[in-house]
Amino acid sequence: MPTLPRARFCRIAFATFGLAMCASAAPVEPVRSLAAREKAPLLETLNGLVSIESGSGDREGLDRIADVIAGRLRTLGGAVEMIEPDPADVYRMVDTPKQIGRMVKATFTGTGTAKIMLIAHMDTVYLRGMLAQQPFRIDGNRAYGLGIADDKHGVAVILHTLAILREMNSATTASSPS
Repeated sequence: MPTLPRARFCRIAFATFGLAMCASAAPVEPVRSLAAREKAPLLETLNGLVSIESGSGDREGLDRIADVIAGRLRTLGGAVEMIEPDPADVYRMVDTPKQIGRMVKATFTGTGTAKIMLIAHMDTVYLRGMLAQQPFRIDGNRAYGLGIADDKHGVAVILHTLAILREMNSATTASSPS
């Protein structure tokens, strides 16, 4: 069963949250405080994502998780596009499903000149029905669940990194003289 030790998960999360620090050149402490505040919500997001069965060949599950992620990105202020892949452009391997899932693209604009691309995938290798035997759970310092390390944690970290960037921007805007 895939497992991501909580300590490793936190290191990954804090490293990704470091993007927020680089993007705005903010002092380290406010970023750490914001990242610490996002820990519990991030685990809740991870639970929600892992609880959606989204195997590569499960178009219904892929549509469901894409809609959830698109909604979260819209809430964070992104201009969201749902992209239906052109079958002619899909690189096919032996196990590539005939119809693959939509892609979610969100664009955020700001006042800075830096550009950051955050990317992850939503599908897993697990077949529908496996979630019942292996639901999301935290045991000690480890989190377990289908697709947790590949790549649902990546999606969760992206969503919460964007939340931190938004919070930092709001704090900067609120404290800036008008």
